[in-house]
Amino acid sequence: MKLGNKLEVGQSQTLSANQVQSLNILAYTNQELDEFLTNEYLENPILDCVSNKEEEMLTNVEQLYEKGISYKDHYMEWEDEEIQRKNDIAAKPADELKSLLLMQMDKKKYTSGEWKLIQYLIECLDEDGFFPYEPEEIADASGFSRESVEACLRELKDLEPAGVFSRDIGECLLKQIEAEGLDDGNLSAIIRDYMPEIMKGHIGEVSRKLKLTTAEVKKYIHVIGGLNPRPLMNVQRESPEYIIPDVIITRQHNQWEIRLNDGWMGEYRYNEYYIRMMREAKDPELAAYFKEKLERARFIVNCVEQRRSTIIRIVEAVLELQKDYFENRGQLQPMSMSDVAKKVDMHVSTVSRAVKGKYLQYRNVVLMKELFTGAVGTKEGAGEMSADGVKSRIAQLIGKEKSEETLSDSRIAEILKAEGTDISRRTVAKYRAELGIPDSRQRAYVN
Repeated sequence: MKLGNKLEVGQSQTLSANQVQSLNILAYTNQELDEFLTNEYLENPILDCVSNKEEEMLTNVEQLYEKGISYKDHYMEWEDEEIQRKNDIAAKPADELKSLLLMQMDKKKYTSGEWKLIQYLIECLDEDGFFPYEPEEIADASGFSRESVEACLRELKDLEPAGVFSRDIGECLLKQIEAEGLDDGNLSAIIRDYMPEIMKGHIGEVSRKLKLTTAEVKKYIHVIGGLNPRPLMNVQRESPEYIIPDVIITRQHNQWEIRLNDGWMGEYRYNEYYIRMMREAKDPELAAYFKEKLERARFIVNCVEQRRSTIIRIVEAVLELQKDYFENRGQLQPMSMSDVAKKVDMHVSTVSRAVKGKYLQYRNVVLMKELFTGAVGTKEGAGEMSADGVKSRIAQLIGKEKSEETLSDSRIAEILKAEGTDISRRTVAKYRAELGIPDSRQRAYVN
């Protein structure tokens, strides 16, 4: 083998980090974009949000950050609450919750009396998983000694989910950061000593006392906002997950109105206070730092606005190409991403990123990608038909068949071919199954 060097001239195009980031932002769903912007907000003092992120992240914590009530008062309130809350969604059944906790414990380690006390303590949990009672109260009500109550509580507080049997929200959050290995000293100090200041928005006061930057305190607040303020929240029965549309379409006075469903994120803009600091800064390093953050903030805001404009233009093109479908006058027509890309003068990959994982709401909520359908094979001269159109025609044919003459998949394929739609028997069987229609033998038996 002969080794040597060779010089070649060529051209290649690579994307910069900003270009890659811009494409990623375009591909984000609204939920993903909100998470991305929240992280940017926490990192960048120049980026400000009209919606107060600290308050949002601590809403659940604030609602639960209250003093515990006595054992006696709690049970005296039950009768009135039962009437007031009869329409509330039921919490996890007591037996199911008890089983979930008891299965984590080794019954052989405890005496029969201790086991009864453990079950009794589980029944004393409130609906959120807190245990806001004093050991003396439980001892008086149950007949067990205070020492036994305290010993069993120590065991129960080590169970999953982390934070269960906590006396209040502070203890619950501390237990969670310990279990997840998140505590670095400052986080536990904020939860233990500075939650009232955080609730009032006195972030500067907390940063001065802990000798942290405002950005660092915001990060800790973000971590706290991601904790579970209700120990039993994540062990409730599975509930339906609802799809939040990314784009909402309305029609008024024969005009389409398209808007992104992102108002709940808040409006991001530049923090004038820090911009003024940048202009007045005499320290070159500080001025350079603020300048870098300002450029980043401008880039992010511009990318978000470009994303909004791109998605709206693409949806406008989809509405025009699928006009009959949206006006409830027909099925989806064959439409590819290339068709939309040509209409809006964009690259097909841009269209693909813009619709990726996003949902659109008009009469109902639909995944935007499902609006793009390929044409089923048709004869020359016959109009193009989408898969939905073929399914509709198959349903019509089967709906009109007589009881003594059910149509087989092969016969349906022949009829469709005569009408100009050339598909195989297998494709007919596939579409029929997707429609939930039995085969010809089963239909004949039923008829």
